[in-house]
Amino acid sequence: MTSLLEAIQVMAEQNPGGFTVDLTTLKKVTRGISVAYLETQDSFGDEGLKRVLEHAEKHEKTVGGWLNEDDGYFYYDSVKIYFDREEAIRAGRENKQIAIFDIGNLELIKL
Repeated sequence: MTSLLEAIQVMAEQNPGGFTVDLTTLKKVTRGISVAYLETQDSFGDEGLKRVLEHAEKHEKTVGGWLNEDDGYFYYDSVKIYFDREEAIRAGRENKQIAIFDIGNLELIKL
């Protein structure tokens, strides 16, 4: 897991505005709506990233990250990608998310 952790840390450094990546290929996800799992909410730093990677390996194998400019921390989430907007909104609410993100349209969808 160390090499995977390091690869995601490098991706975070190179993409401070945020990213979503498929852990099986380490390629960026370029379409769909990203919804974070409640279980990995508020994950930052090395320990947070480890928890996110463990969750993602057991679920969708997809991780998102973004810099919170309010507190300066880079947050990570285990995420699921949806292609139906209403289904994504429903899942976002079930996972107590403030917002979800449409990757293809670069649109933050506030819930």
